[in-house]
Amino acid sequence: QSVQADSVIAVVNGQKILMSDFQNAYNTLPQRLRARGPEAVYPQVLERLIQQTLMVKLGRDANLAADPEVKAKMQILESQLIHDVFLSRAVENRLSEEELRAAYDGYVAQNPPKEQVRASHILVKTEDEARNIIMLIGQGQPFADLARQHSTGPSSANGGDLGYFARGAMVKAFEDAAFGLQPNTYTADPIRTQFGWHVILVTDKKVEEVPSYEQMRPRIVKKLSQEKAFEVTEGLVRQAQVQRFDITGKPMDGPAFSFSGNNN
Repeated sequence: QSVQADSVIAVVNGQKILMSDFQNAYNTLPQRLRARGPEAVYPQVLERLIQQTLMVKLGRDANLAADPEVKAKMQILESQLIHDVFLSRAVENRLSEEELRAAYDGYVAQNPPKEQVRASHILVKTEDEARNIIMLIGQGQPFADLARQHSTGPSSANGGDLGYFARGAMVKAFEDAAFGLQPNTYTADPIRTQFGWHVILVTDKKVEEVPSYEQMRPRIVKKLSQEKAFEVTEGLVRQAQVQRFDITGKPMDGPAFSFSGNNN
């Protein structure tokens, strides 16, 4: 059930705290806390909002809004907000849908869809054990049951199922054998790797789906926005008359550092 953004979540001495207040506070949390989801952190954030509401009211009653320390800090916050909004709007004005789609097309061209295989395996210590298991499979014993009974690999509890994987995810000998099999077939001979002897069953093959433009768009926007932010910032500095002094107060010839990584 969805909750309206302006619904009341607390009333403190007659002052309402809204769901939108919670959302704003949630958005400022570190990523590790936001990753837990809104419901998990809701009680702690709500209590913080209640405490903040009480302290802000007491501070306003004490006329802290006119306090020199508060005014000085407000100037710093205002400058930071003006910087952020100016840069955000400048970047937004430079981002076109055509450029975003061109970046997506470039990503797709550089990341063609890969073949994936779904395989199960049984890992044992000796070749004789592996050949005996291959014989049992040929006699009709279910692969998954044999994996649970004999495999020393961590996937034994899942009947040996390793899920889907692309080339490069497994050691070469294992990978070559798996991609060389057709679905619903298994290795006629054991495959040796540094982990032991494997009997491999391929259950499916597919080509991974290319992520759609809509799925990739937020990631592309973020990447291009960073690039545009560098362009805007350094372009403004280049056009301005700037005098630089080093930490000892001596004049500097030019910038010693570039946020874009192109340090000259």
